[in-house]
Parts: sequence; structure tokens; C-alpha cells
Amino acid sequence: MKILLTESEDFSPKAIAQLQHHFEVTCCTFKSKDELLDKIGDYDVLFVRLRFKLTQEVLEKAPKLKYILTATTGLDHIDVAYFESRGGKIISLQGETDFLGSIPSTAEHTWALLLALLKKIPTSFEDVRDGNWNRDAFKGHNLSGKKIGILGLGRVGKQVAHFARAFGLEVGYFDLVSQTNTYKSFSNPKELFGWADIISIHIPLHDGTVNFVNESLLQHCPAHAVLINTSRGAVWDENYIAEMLKQNKISGIATDVLPDEYRKEKIKYNPLVQLANEEYNVIITPHIAGATYESMAMTEEFIVSKFIKMTV
Repeated sequence: MKILLTESEDFSPKAIAQLQHHFEVTCCTFKSKDELLDKIGDYDVLFVRLRFKLTQEVLEKAPKLKYILTATTGLDHIDVAYFESRGGKIISLQGETDFLGSIPSTAEHTWALLLALLKKIPTSFEDVRDGNWNRDAFKGHNLSGKKIGILGLGRVGKQVAHFARAFGLEVGYFDLVSQTNTYKSFSNPKELFGWADIISIHIPLHDGTVNFVNESLLQHCPAHAVLINTSRGAVWDENYIAEMLKQNKISGIATDVLPDEYRKEKIKYNPLVQLANEEYNVIITPHIAGATYESMAMTEEFIVSKFIKMTV
């Protein structure tokens, strides 16, 4: 089989060597969708990251394609229904609970966002770069003694909860499946949102979770609450969140994800990006929570080993 790596920059050399031992491998780093479309027609396998969305339009340009490899748990960058309807198989990290427990990057980034938000690090740094030294303008908040509500106590949620104990926070959670006596459990998410000073979102994206964090939940937040999202942009109603922030019904948000992050022409019109430009208490990073050298190498090598076991 012929394999195309669509974003091979900094790709694990070990993973590439494993693939080359069994298959014909082409390494590319495409900068545009047109470049991708020009190439994919000749390949049986694509190994993708998150730069491109593999829509039906894209996949129709790859009639030979049998497998898509993606070192992710979320699959919203792939038209799964269409690809599987024509017999294609997707190899991902979904369900690989034991392995994923060894990957800390998303939980670490959650805490980076939370600390930056409460300690006002980005805005204070920018002010110093402008030549100022306004200590009183950037008073932050302690973490110790506050309550963090974790929506989704899966792999990342558990890691975030574990870190929270080190900072002296009280931890509560809501999850439909995972249950533990280690942290305070809530029977419904509305109670969790009303209780917490900090809401950290870690639910997967599927048809049942689109805009799960909506007005009916968010109206229970205390005005001093902050929201953190390192899940997927489509799991919350960002337009309503933007309005809450403008009306001082929440005090800040930090997110690593946007619903339209695959459409660059829409980024500057995003309501949260616009609020960040208006100097509201907003931090946005470009879906980098999982993008550490160590974690990406580990996950790429895992997916390659999984693929070889299935096909060789």
C-alpha cells in the first residue's frame, strides 16, 4: 500500500521508519487544501493531523483510499459517515484508554490556560512590553480554596482533577459514565455549574454533545466564574458565552478550540476572538493542547503500531 503523510514536519522518525519497513511512504507538509487535493488520488492510506478537514469533497478526490490514520481521539476533522459508507476504515485513538492515560499534554495545557487567565499573564506581559509597570492593574486570583467543576471525567478530566488537588482546589464533576468517590459528584450538570468557580470542559464531540454547554447550563454560573475548554469548540454555545462575558455574567474564558477553526477566513469574525481584541478577559490558543513534541511522537508511534498489526 502507498501511504501519504499530509503533515510530516516533526513527525516521529521512529513511526516513519516502521511504516517504511512495510509500505511505500511519501512525506509531505501541505500548506493548502489545493496542494492536498492534487496528491491524494494516488494513495491507499492517509496519515493526517488537524490542518485539513477531510470532507466528502476532499475524500472524493481519493478513490483508492482505504484507511485514514489520525493520532486523535476526536474525529470531527473527518467525514466519518461518508468514508465508512464506502468501506473505508479510520484508525484513531478512540477507546485506547490505557495508552491515553500516559499522555498528559491536554491536561497540562488546561492548567496553563487556567493559570494564565486567573493570573492575567497575557495582558500584563503585553503591558510591560509597551513599557509600563502597572502592578495594581493586573491583580489576579488565588487557586487555593476555589471550586473547580469538571464536565466529563474521562481521561483528561481525571488528569485535570488530579492536578487540581496539588493547587488546593475542591473538585466536583459531572459525568454520565465515569463515577468515583474521590471527588464530589453531581447528579446533573446544572448543579455543577451553579457550584463551581471554575468550569473545565472535557466532553467528547458527537451528535449528542453539540452545544451541550448552552444557555440552560450557563445561566446557573455565578458571575465570578471562568470557563475553560480544551475539548472541541462545538460543544459550547460560544455566541451565548460571548454575550455573558459582555454582560459580566461570567468573568473570563480560555479556550484551545473554536467551532470553525478549519475555516481560516472565519477566525477574525469569531465572537470570542472579537472579544479578545476588545480586551475582554479571553485567552484563545490554536488547538495546541495536544501538540507537544513528546505527546505527538508517542501517539504517532502508537497509531503506526496499531495499523501494522491490523494490516501486516
